[in-house]
Amino acid sequence: MPGPYGAADPHRHATLLAAADRLELAGRAAEARDLLAAELAADRAGAADRALLRGRLGVGYGHDHPAAALTYLGLARAGVPPDHRAWSRAAEAWIAARVGHPDADGLLRAAGRARAAHPTPAAAARLTLARAARALATGAVPTARDLLAAVDPHHPAVRGEAVAVRLDRIEVQLALGGYEDAAAALDAAYSDLPAVAWPALTAWSCRRLLAAGALPEADARARLALDRPAVPLGVEARAALVAVRVEVAYRSGWPDRARALLADARPARSWPDRIPCASLGLAAAGDPEPARHRDLLRAVVADLARTARPLLAVAQYGPRLTHALLLLGDARRARVVADLLAEVAGRTPVPLWSGLAGHADGLVHRDPEALRAAVRALRRADARPALADALLDLARSPRVRLPEARAAAREAAAVYGRTGATGDQETAERWDRHLDATRRRPATRPPGHGPAALTAREAGIADLLAAGATKQQVAGRLHLSFHTVDTHVRAVYAKLGVRSRLQLARLWDAARPVSAPPDASPSAAPRSSRGAGRASRR
Repeated sequence: MPGPYGAADPHRHATLLAAADRLELAGRAAEARDLLAAELAADRAGAADRALLRGRLGVGYGHDHPAAALTYLGLARAGVPPDHRAWSRAAEAWIAARVGHPDADGLLRAAGRARAAHPTPAAAARLTLARAARALATGAVPTARDLLAAVDPHHPAVRGEAVAVRLDRIEVQLALGGYEDAAAALDAAYSDLPAVAWPALTAWSCRRLLAAGALPEADARARLALDRPAVPLGVEARAALVAVRVEVAYRSGWPDRARALLADARPARSWPDRIPCASLGLAAAGDPEPARHRDLLRAVVADLARTARPLLAVAQYGPRLTHALLLLGDARRARVVADLLAEVAGRTPVPLWSGLAGHADGLVHRDPEALRAAVRALRRADARPALADALLDLARSPRVRLPEARAAAREAAAVYGRTGATGDQETAERWDRHLDATRRRPATRPPGHGPAALTAREAGIADLLAAGATKQQVAGRLHLSFHTVDTHVRAVYAKLGVRSRLQLARLWDAARPVSAPPDASPSAAPRSSRGAGRASRR
């Protein structure tokens, strides 16, 4: 985006930078970069002007090629004039925060010191954008919202930051599930902002439709934008639009079309340039054969460990990625994604994220109660595809009774039908027919259930719980954290098919192991005390 840079002395540089501004505002960002790069290569200016050119090039590459952006801004540090230093440092921190760079916090502190030394409204606005980007990278969406609310994009002094501020506000509204507010903001931005913003606005508009459940309209808009763009599309906008089409194709039951779109998109292979293409990997999680995209899905998980921002764009991305990883047998990475969703839910306490985190947790731990809670939370959000996905996974849970499973499958099919996800609708209807065909058969437990499936640690914890110990007492006895014990207890309940300690105690008496693991021996709780404990509970 155009910034406060301008050469104080020769007239040529002032004219060139103004021309680059006009090209960018017209949506011709590549031409603007080429103009600046040619001038830099000509080496006609002094050190200060070269630093200014590098800084402008760095910001120009920010959305699509963050590696080049950070390189140019790093080279500009030494020579940039003091009155522009704060803006340049803030711009570098902004890009680093967007991609989850390990030096992002240090760069933010340096930008803050530079702004204190040379305060300008533009530098203050760019630093706020950087801090908001860092908040989004950690999933703290309300923090980003509050930071961005403090910037007036209509103020003449921050005209160069107006586009970025407006776009980030729309991103925050979508991440909070405010799809109606985002629609109003998008309509206003289309009429107010210059052509440089149109590709990003179109991408966010299509993502909003996708998350809210208007799949045919999202696909039509994305296809039109890709086939006949009003202005040239950058890497990030193009990847987002292709990802929308991929998601719709999978949900419509057209996996071959989705795979062809992904093959043509060819996302970047290395970080940080992979971050603008992260939406492609998240959309690939919808493939019924996720092994086709194993490397892409693993790369996405690695990127999400740096920044949660790609997950915020479309509500259903997180649980679908968790489901795909479990289908691959990659429980470790599935837990990484589920834990990340839980962190976002903790920092963004709204029904949408509570439901998404609960859905992923229910998948990882095969916990129907977590899936039920996810469905309840998502009913209070407007993310219909995410709700339908949670309902279908609840219907598939082997520990859910038949009437509840059939009701969930039928509701999932109905919601899918309203969103235009005809392929997903057929899947839910097929599962309902399967449940109907097996309604008189006894429920069978999936592999990995029963006392024999417990690990040594889980068996020791189960023995202590059956003896009457609380989770806190178990944690103290085994020198574990309460969180670790709670995780093990969830696994024990899931494997044994129980929901309370009383049920656990009864089952444990009937199927007690011959000996408990040495590190968890309940020697402190003699047999008589165990019996007394159960008697008191009765």
